[in-house]
Amino acid sequence: MEYKKNALLCLEKRRNWIYSLGESLFACPELGFKEYKTNRIICAALEELEIPFQNDVALTGIRATLGSGSYHIALVTDMDAVDVGGRPFHSCGHSIQSAVMLGVLAALKETGIVDELGGKVSFIAAPAEEYIDLDYRLGLIREGKIRYPSGKQNMIYCGLFDSVDCGISVHVSGDEKYRFDVGSTLTGFTIKKVTFHGRAAHSGAAPHLGKNALHGAVLSMDALAFLAARFAPEAGVRIHPVIKDSGMSMNVIPETVILESYVRANTREAMFEARERFDACVRHCAEALDLTASVETRSGYLPLCQSETLCGAVYRNMLEICSGESIAGHVASGASGDMGDLGFLIPCVQFGFSGIQGRIHSDSFTIADPEHVYMDTARVALKTVIDILADPQLRVRNGEYEKDKAFYINEWLSGEGS
Repeated sequence: MEYKKNALLCLEKRRNWIYSLGESLFACPELGFKEYKTNRIICAALEELEIPFQNDVALTGIRATLGSGSYHIALVTDMDAVDVGGRPFHSCGHSIQSAVMLGVLAALKETGIVDELGGKVSFIAAPAEEYIDLDYRLGLIREGKIRYPSGKQNMIYCGLFDSVDCGISVHVSGDEKYRFDVGSTLTGFTIKKVTFHGRAAHSGAAPHLGKNALHGAVLSMDALAFLAARFAPEAGVRIHPVIKDSGMSMNVIPETVILESYVRANTREAMFEARERFDACVRHCAEALDLTASVETRSGYLPLCQSETLCGAVYRNMLEICSGESIAGHVASGASGDMGDLGFLIPCVQFGFSGIQGRIHSDSFTIADPEHVYMDTARVALKTVIDILADPQLRVRNGEYEKDKAFYINEWLSGEGS
């Protein structure tokens, strides 16, 4: 296809620009909602490309759009770093995402393909994908600067994706046996905080006059272990609670104890069921010991279920770079990400690429194969965008977007989804 040939030539001319951009982004890691230097680097690149953009979305996020057609594709990237040893470090590859997708956007701009094919493509840089530094983020929520702890959650709420039909994202893969992966799932999670309330008493002289809140937490941990075993292995239900400090002395029956846990699952249905049963477990365990238990729920991220149609388009373009044996398919990952939230609302694909050394989320993370990491990944993404715009059969949409968004905002983000 002539469109692809011209676009790939433009991408190749941008090779050094993409490498330099990736190095600049990698060199300024910042935690979520603090990505101010990252924001300036991306904005400068968009200004150089002469692409208008909307800035300061969800505090530090950015959106730039090409074209004005009826079908709208989002190139979705993350901006933030992780905390490694008390300092920010780009060991999850988010700096790579932004450089790759800006390279794709540059090729689309320089060829004019988006207008020719009658579509629309937006580059969307989202802050705060890593679910960390929560005290800072909760402070921003209290100040009214954001509504939710994740960048995409805020962007969804403010309507940034309301006109978008599908999303494409890329992410580093930790499995160096494969060049790419496609169709993989991400685990969803909910955060639970349980406060057990009992009654203090002297632990030596009159323990029977007390009501030991710690006993309620310990009994609940056993019950929750049994609960996880009730789900099929493919549901991916994981519940690993921890007990927080009760603040009591050794000679006092603990009056208040806090238990916290993630509730993880591979599917939305399993996660909702598991978190409802979680509440039942802790409350009944408390009741059995004449205690009370209050449960706070904070919605994390939904499981990522990818569009098979978009995954098929991505896979076909991967085959032009490597063999099928070098492509992992439908890997069930224990990791989580807010692409799961976006994938609930619009058809999405997030494909993985190898080419790094060291462990993800560690300070040993380095880029070992920039040709594959940057250029091969950009080629797959670029060709997939062109395929979608050129083939009406690939233009998938969610016909129930408004209903799903209402559920997402009013029930899931409120912590009440079921």
